[in-house]
Amino acid sequence: MDHHLICARLRVPDLDASVDHLVALLGLRETRRDATSAGLAHPGQPVCLELVAGAAAIESLTLATDPMHLVEVAARAEAHGAPVLERGAERLRLMAPHGVVVELVAGGDAAGGSLDHLSFTARELQAGVRFFCDVLGFRLSDRVGESRYWLRCNANHHTVALFAGEDGLQHYAFAVPDVGALARLGDALAARGGNFLWGIGRHGLGENVFTYHLDPSGAILEVCSDMVQITDEDAWEVGVWAQDSTASAIRWGQLPPPEFRTTIIPSAAGLARA
Repeated sequence: MDHHLICARLRVPDLDASVDHLVALLGLRETRRDATSAGLAHPGQPVCLELVAGAAAIESLTLATDPMHLVEVAARAEAHGAPVLERGAERLRLMAPHGVVVELVAGGDAAGGSLDHLSFTARELQAGVRFFCDVLGFRLSDRVGESRYWLRCNANHHTVALFAGEDGLQHYAFAVPDVGALARLGDALAARGGNFLWGIGRHGLGENVFTYHLDPSGAILEVCSDMVQITDEDAWEVGVWAQDSTASAIRWGQLPPPEFRTTIIPSAAGLARA
């Protein structure tokens, strides 16, 4: 059962600053805008980021899927008791255990921009893993001990990662074609008085070349290239990485700064509970 990540919806404290940052650094364009929200996309492609003015939070992610998969996920959600927010012939909206809405749409554009993956933190970590795997049909690619899981729903090594922690977003990630694009990103960031929080480096797990920096909302934004593609499901062996090893995080480059692991923005549901 394959799905494709096409959009995420974030709340941001300064809408103008966030739009300016993403347009300047990622080449996104505004496709719609009003006083409290904006839709961003690459030229000629559907919206891949929806930004809403408010306290920083992650609201939702949207997956495009085959219409038959939509029916199957709806049945799985009922069987597993997953909260269903909306069910229609072409759309299904579920609430994940970590307080983020997961929306599935039938059809859609599987090539909907370069939004690559979302990494979440979750209080009920195992419940989150079961939700994505048992309900949505994701597969486990790798894990670090029992505290971090990388899950795929197509050939890309991971579309969602789940880490132990408070309910929220640890980072969101865009893919670029090559390492040269990461160098140009660094130059553009430096020209605006910024710098990378971590990187350039290469992860051991997923093998992607990565950079991370803080966006204007305080969320961590990864821009990466060359992620492992799992084209033979039967041949892939789940990697189990040692909890006390740095090998999963870094093949080459520096280790992350201490604040990297603790910088999250809350889920919208978690923010409402606070």
